[in-house]
Amino acid sequence: MALALIFFLDSRGSKSSSKQLISAPEVASAPGAPVATPSSDLPMLPLTTLDGTKLMVNELEGSTVLVLFQPDCDHCQREAAQIREHIEAFQDYKIYFVSDAGIPQLSQFAETYKLADQRNVYFAQTSINEILNQVGPIEAPSLFVYSPEGRLVKSFIGETPIEEILKVL
Repeated sequence: MALALIFFLDSRGSKSSSKQLISAPEVASAPGAPVATPSSDLPMLPLTTLDGTKLMVNELEGSTVLVLFQPDCDHCQREAAQIREHIEAFQDYKIYFVSDAGIPQLSQFAETYKLADQRNVYFAQTSINEILNQVGPIEAPSLFVYSPEGRLVKSFIGETPIEEILKVL
């Protein structure tokens, strides 16, 4: 059975040091095959930002980085800290941190990791079903770098050393 990450909040509300997974429907795949094959274009993913603005990812303009994450995921927390430490390298990108977590949790995460005051960083909410339908089953965190034309430059599934991400910016 393929396993997918994402945005699944532990029903006990506890933090977990292991990767967060949700089960995806049975799919045939070779051992070691990638779990998700992201589209080469910005996904048609609806988002609601912290201020309540509704937008579609596929309508975003300019260079974009999507970070699919879960606020209580320690892998996601480390990735966010690394992005913040190297925020100057992302100056030409709009970075969207996307999760199914509630707006209060997203706001707290943005504050905790000192990303709330960054001019090019946005936090937004969507549903697990939208992620599965538009991106596929993936691991958190997953980061996607898109060109100004909305074409996928590179995807990073799972926690990735920041040095690898910076190479494609």
